[in-house]
Amino acid sequence: WFAEEKARIIQCEGRVHCLDDEPGVHRVWVPHRDAPGLAMSRAFGDYCVKDYGVISAPEVTQRRITARDQFVILATDGVWDVVSNEEAVQIVAATPDREKAANHLVQCAVRAWRRKRRGYAVDDCSAICLFLHHSPPS
Repeated sequence: WFAEEKARIIQCEGRVHCLDDEPGVHRVWVPHRDAPGLAMSRAFGDYCVKDYGVISAPEVTQRRITARDQFVILATDGVWDVVSNEEAVQIVAATPDREKAANHLVQCAVRAWRRKRRGYAVDDCSAICLFLHHSPPS
């Protein structure tokens, strides 16, 4: 998390801390409850934490796409909470059928959730893979 994100949440009387079993995952909590534990500082929806510094304005960055770039992965936090950027790239790159790449990534994320939280609910996992180059016909 960026310091300015945490500062905004604290200024709005929200709390930021990690769970004991997820030391690297900072979450937003309302002042006097152990809920909702939202693992992001910017989100659409999640109205219960809007008064505590969670905003919907996106952080926008730009990157020049080169010939070396193969694809872009768009995914929900349910995927990114359990799959690293590097793992996601490996999963998508290793999927022979491009049409199945997003589904394969989601399946891997769901399996990771089940390993991480046995007996607990699995977060929603959705993904889209945008391939940047035309695939040669088979």
